[in-house]
Amino acid sequence: MLGFLRSIFGEKVDITSYEYMKTIPVYIQDNYSILLMSWEENQCILLSPNDHSWRLPTLKKQFKNFQSFCDFPSALYLHGLTSQQRRNLIENKIPFISEPQQVYLPFWGCVFAEKFNSAAVPPKTMAPGAQRLFLYLYYFDKIERTNLTDLSAKLCISKATCTRAANDLLSAGLITIDKEGRNKWIVSRFNKPEFLRKGYSRLKSPVERVIYVKDIPPAGHFFQSNVKALSSLTLVSAKGCDKGLAASPKTASSIPTDIIISERDFEDFGGYPIEVWSYDPALFAENGRVDDISLLVSLDSDPDERIQMGLDELREKHGLPIKYDE
Repeated sequence: MLGFLRSIFGEKVDITSYEYMKTIPVYIQDNYSILLMSWEENQCILLSPNDHSWRLPTLKKQFKNFQSFCDFPSALYLHGLTSQQRRNLIENKIPFISEPQQVYLPFWGCVFAEKFNSAAVPPKTMAPGAQRLFLYLYYFDKIERTNLTDLSAKLCISKATCTRAANDLLSAGLITIDKEGRNKWIVSRFNKPEFLRKGYSRLKSPVERVIYVKDIPPAGHFFQSNVKALSSLTLVSAKGCDKGLAASPKTASSIPTDIIISERDFEDFGGYPIEVWSYDPALFAENGRVDDISLLVSLDSDPDERIQMGLDELREKHGLPIKYDE
């Protein structure tokens, strides 16, 4: 952005760090970063919200409060505006600089390029990468913040997939993304129970398909799942035909073809059903059993009342609404 500003105002434009004046209210100091932009003998304070999921009414109100305490001309420093947001700020005479190419500084000059961030609308359900990231943030909530590079390694996904996952949760208002140089830090916006409640409706069953086998393969990582896992956590009793093992796509691909049978053969002669998950159940498994939340969403639509009553024990454990109230 500095290069673009210099192409407008000349090479003497510079942006440096700045300290808040003592008179600035604490709530502004806690929620905004401050910079000083200089142009020859002219100076301007840039106010940038720390929370990238800011809302326009709050932003305008707090900026006007800041202006009443500031002796310099001031402007908002934002990343990405929609055309409607830009129009609203101009109508309210609020100066701003927005990456990549939006500058409205009526005391210096104005330049607009018709390039906007479209308002991101999260899909109805999370993609597997986004669901991995969501579950990681839920289960490991004691971590104050973590960057995308570390997350991609821990979740066994590419940096690009991790970025898309973070953008999904950002557009849903579940996280904030703080930038420091080339690092992007991921921070949950809510405490553990509320974070789960707000995101749960978009979670999708991780089960992609079921493979039936005569015997459990001697090699591979399999985890107790489905009703078998539920029975180890609640008073629900598992039946012989209930599914009970989960595996990653990689593990499933290594199952010998000579032990794979049809569903009909499984029903007639028995065997073992293995769920193939869209992500590795080992990521969040505990004591050889799949994690609670993945188990919940995998069984959420099961019509069996006994199963739903068992799931209510897990729902209550994690602060989710129960379905059956005895």
